Amino acid sequence: MHLWLAYPFLIPVAIFLLLWGLIYLPLAGVGRLLVGAARKGGEWVVQSRVGKWAGSRRGWHGVRPYLPLALVLLGGAILATLAAHVFVELSEDFQLPNSTVYHADRAAHDWFFQERQAGITSTLRAITFFGGGPGIALITGLASLVLLYFKKRATAAYLAGTAIGGIVLNSGLKLWFARTRPDLASAAVVAHWYSFPSGHAMESFIVYGALAYITLRQPWPWKVDSAVLALVLTMVVLIGLSRVYLGVHWVSDIAGGWSAGAVWLVTATVAFDMVLRLKRRRGA
Repeated sequence: MHLWLAYPFLIPVAIFLLLWGLIYLPLAGVGRLLVGAARKGGEWVVQSRVGKWAGSRRGWHGVRPYLPLALVLLGGAILATLAAHVFVELSEDFQLPNSTVYHADRAAHDWFFQERQAGITSTLRAITFFGGGPGIALITGLASLVLLYFKKRATAAYLAGTAIGGIVLNSGLKLWFARTRPDLASAAVVAHWYSFPSGHAMESFIVYGALAYITLRQPWPWKVDSAVLALVLTMVVLIGLSRVYLGVHWVSDIAGGWSAGAVWLVTATVAFDMVLRLKRRRGA
C-alpha cells in the first residue's frame, strides 16, 4: 500500500499491464481470429458452410454476399439491446431506497471519501481530465486530424460524429432523469449540472471505444491490438472510478454512462461498418 501512496502514477501503469497480459496471453489465438475476420469484412462467412449452403440454394445465390452484413447487424442489435436493458434497470433501481443499487451507491461514496489520499487524488484528477469535455475534444480533434492527414475522411467523420452524438444523447438523458449529485461539499473537484448518466463515463466509453474500433481495423499484429484494448479499458475504468472517488458521481451514474455509451457506440459503429461494407461490395 505504501508503494501506491509514494508512487500513485504506478496504479494506471499496473492496471494497464495486468489487462494487457490478461487480453494478450489467454486470448491470443481467439483474438487474432476475431480481429482478422473483422478486417476481412466477414468474407469468412461467405466461404463457410452457411455461405456455401446459401449459394447452392435456388433464390439464395444473390443473398450470399450480404451474409456478413446480416451478421454485423444481428450482432450489433444483440449488444445494443443488452446494454439498453442494463441502462433501463439502473435508471429504475437508483430511485428505489430499498434497492441494492441505492445502497451500493452510498456505500461506495462513503468508502472512497474515507480512503482518499493526496497522491492518489492528484493522479485521478489528472486522469479525469481525459474524460471531460476539454480532454475528449482534444483527443477527438487530434485523432481526426491524423485521419484526415492520411485521407481517411469517412473514418474522421465517424469519430467526430460519434463523439458529438454521444454528447447530445448524454445531455438529453441528464435532463430527462435530473438526478442530483452527491453532496458536493465533500467532493474533491468542482462539478455542475445533473448526475445520471455520467458524462465523463459515457463520453470516454464512446470515444475510446471508437478509437479502439478504428485501430483494430488496421493491419497490425495482435500484440499491438491487445495493447490498444488494454489501454482503452484502463482509461475507461479509471475515468469512471475517478468520478466516484472524487465525490461527484454515484456508482450507478458510471454504470449508466457505460451502458448508454455502449448503446450509442454499437449503433454508430454498426451503421458505419455497414456503409463501408456496402461500398466495398458495390465497388467489387
